[in-house]
Amino acid sequence: MDIEKIWRGAQKKIQDRVSAVSFDLWIATLTPEEFRDGEFVLAATSSNARDQAYKDIHFPHIEAEIRDAAPIVEKIVIIDAIEKEQRDAAKNPPQKNLENEITPPSYSAGFIVPNPTKTFDTFIVGKSNEYVAAAAEAVARAPGKRINPLFIYGNSGLGKTHLLHAIANHIRNEQPHLKIAFATCDKFTTDYVNAMRFKSIPVAQLRENYRNVDVLLLDDIHDIENRTGTQEEFFNTFNDLFQNGKQIILTSDRHADKFTTLEERMRSRFKSGLIQDMTAPDVEMRMAILQKKASLENYRLDTDVVQYLAEKAFKRNMNIRDMEGILFKVIFYAGLKNRETPTILDCREALQEQEEDVKSQTTSETIIDNVCKYFHVKKDDLISKKRNREFAEPRMFAIYLISEFLNIPLVNIGQLFGGRDHTTILHSRNKITNQLTKDTRTKRIVEDLTKLVIND
Repeated sequence: MDIEKIWRGAQKKIQDRVSAVSFDLWIATLTPEEFRDGEFVLAATSSNARDQAYKDIHFPHIEAEIRDAAPIVEKIVIIDAIEKEQRDAAKNPPQKNLENEITPPSYSAGFIVPNPTKTFDTFIVGKSNEYVAAAAEAVARAPGKRINPLFIYGNSGLGKTHLLHAIANHIRNEQPHLKIAFATCDKFTTDYVNAMRFKSIPVAQLRENYRNVDVLLLDDIHDIENRTGTQEEFFNTFNDLFQNGKQIILTSDRHADKFTTLEERMRSRFKSGLIQDMTAPDVEMRMAILQKKASLENYRLDTDVVQYLAEKAFKRNMNIRDMEGILFKVIFYAGLKNRETPTILDCREALQEQEEDVKSQTTSETIIDNVCKYFHVKKDDLISKKRNREFAEPRMFAIYLISEFLNIPLVNIGQLFGGRDHTTILHSRNKITNQLTKDTRTKRIVEDLTKLVIND
């Protein structure tokens, strides 16, 4: 199969189905890697580029056009640069020089090799993650001594995996004699199934890979839910490592108590060390992250541009991964206009498509319904003239969100809420706006409601 030809043909058709910016940023940069056992593999330039290509506005087109050109394709996979390096290394293992052989840091075959750019120095610390960052550094300095296990949880894209890479990098540099196993829970499950059901690897080898290590880092442990056999194997692996003083670090998208199908004995193991959460960053921290990311890529950003992007990301409750995506989109737009430094105008033009897409799917009805669900109030009470606090506060949040999401006059918003005049609407909107910078509760409520509205 000529994968180059198939992908060129697919790109031409996809170009007519996505925006020019999306195509240039996320489609044109993909390269065909290989076709094997029904799997068509594309390589992206980074993890962010891979995540963008997988989004619903891009991947269905990629999938459809490749399968149209090559019906024998069963699955399309997009890998990032690190995964490509690992595949290339597996295909072309280096020849051993037995006379001058140097033993590298020990990683089991197929495990994740830590990204050297993801260190504690490149991890931005703020109020939302200062405790978990400190715990991660403590673990890296003294594996198996102080905090064991370390269980990190939080929403996707907040930096949990970055911390795993940082821990692995620190141990590799400071204590290279220690053996590290760094994997996803999905890989652990796959290895377990291959050993138990398909017998493609010996059970003894499975246990050697995961238990004969000094440090086990397992990403996305929440994937272990509903997998009884995998839970049993991991329970025994956990006990073996823990009893021998080996360090265990786990990440999850939720607290261990929120696992609905996890055995209690496994839950208690997770809770026996330190459980620490990561929350969404505030505007100031988002600004620091954007500045740091731009600096690492040798781009310069003016403060007003950084603040504009950080505030947009905060209002949309974007995770760090998505925020980095809009940063590179803005930089790309500026480059098209031969500007080394993006302007606010570049930001507005670059993000216009994204904002219009979100707003086109949002209505005042959607916002009001979500506010009612969140505060457990009836719609009739919310839009009425009742001034009870239990209705007045939700009403102010609804007014604020409608003014942020929808480009409609204040007078029209007033009509949605029992015919209130525009000065009342303006007061409600401004009150929430002012509280956002001072009150953590207001900030949290706006974040929660924004997420509900966007995901509705």
